[in-house]
Amino acid sequence: MAKWRKSFIIILLFVCLVGLVGCSREKIVDKLSIVHVFGFDADDNGNIIGTALFPEYTKSQSSTDIHYLKEKSDAIALLRPRMSTHTATPVELSKIRVLVLGNQFAESGVSEVVDRVLVQPQIATNIQIAVSTHSAEDTLKTLKKSDLTLADQLKQNMTGQLIPRMNLHVFLNHYYGKGMDPYVPVLTIDDNNKIQVSNIGVFKHDKLKLHLNVRETFIFSILEDFRTQATYEIDHEQGEQKENIIVRGFRSKGKWKWLKNEQQLNLTLDLLWSITDRPTQFDLENPDDIQALKKIIVKSVKKDVESLLDKFKEEGVDPLGIGNIVRSQDRNWDEATFYDQYPSLPINVDVHLEIIHSGLQG
Repeated sequence: MAKWRKSFIIILLFVCLVGLVGCSREKIVDKLSIVHVFGFDADDNGNIIGTALFPEYTKSQSSTDIHYLKEKSDAIALLRPRMSTHTATPVELSKIRVLVLGNQFAESGVSEVVDRVLVQPQIATNIQIAVSTHSAEDTLKTLKKSDLTLADQLKQNMTGQLIPRMNLHVFLNHYYGKGMDPYVPVLTIDDNNKIQVSNIGVFKHDKLKLHLNVRETFIFSILEDFRTQATYEIDHEQGEQKENIIVRGFRSKGKWKWLKNEQQLNLTLDLLWSITDRPTQFDLENPDDIQALKKIIVKSVKKDVESLLDKFKEEGVDPLGIGNIVRSQDRNWDEATFYDQYPSLPINVDVHLEIIHSGLQG
C-alpha cells in the first residue's frame, strides 16, 4: 500500500508539472524583434516619437544586421504595437538594455515614460537610462552605424572612467525617494560622429534641470560612488611656467554629519588616490614633496567640492540626496521646510588625502 501511494504521488506531481508548462506563454528568440535600445522624443504637436534598434536573429546566429524603427503617437502605449506593423516578428521590449531620452524631451518631463514604461514588471531594473544632448532619434541613427554595445560603453565608463555606477534601479530610487533627485549619464555625438559618454544630467522631479561638465562630473562621482577611478587634473603654476598635476582616483568615502542646533552639515571626505603625473620639480621619493603635492591637491578638491555643492543649492537640485542624509539624522525632518532652507544651507567640507602607489602609472 505504501509503495502504491508513493507511485500515485509521483504521477500526480508529473501531471501538475506538465499542466503548468502547458499554461506558460512561450516566446522564442528567433520569432521576436527584441529591442536593445529604445529612444523617446517629442514633436512640436505634443506627440511622442519612439525609435528602436534591434538585431536580426532570424537569418543566422552570426548575423550583425541592425534594424531601425520609428513611430509616432499621442500615447506611449501605442508605440510598440505600431512598430510591430513594420516587422515580420512582434516587437518585444522585455530585453531592452538602454533607454535614451532626447534632451528636449527630458527637459519637458519624463513622468509618462516612468509611469507607463519603466515601472512595468517586464522591464529589468538593471537596464541603463541616459539622456542625449541630441535627439534620441539622431543618437540611435548614429549608433546604428556602429554596433549595439552602448550598454557596455556605459558600464565601462562607470567602472574605470568618469561617472558613478547607476542603472534604472538607482534612477527610480532617486525619482520616488524623499530628499533626493535623480541623475543619469549624458550621451553626445562627437566630431567623429561617434557616441560619447560625456557627463551627468540632473533632474528636478521629472524634468532635466542641469548638465554637469567633466570636472563637476568627476567631483560628483567621488561624492556618490566610492569606487570612482577617473583622472583629475590640477593646474599648477611655478613662476611663468604652467604644468599639470594628474591624479587617479582609487577610493573615496564621504561622511556626512548633521548639526541640528547649528543647522549646518559637515562633510569629511577621505580620498585614496595615486599620482600619475606631476611637475618635474616634485620628487616622488621625497616625503616633503609628497606633502607639498597633497596640500595642492586637497586645496583644489575642496574648492571644487564647495563649488559643486553651491551650484546644486543655487539650481535647487539634490542628486547627492543631502535631504535624505539629514532626514536619516533628524527625526523632525520636514521635506518642504528643509528645501526652503536648502539654498542657504551651510556645508563645511574637510578633505583628507592619502597617496598610494606614488609614481607614473600606466
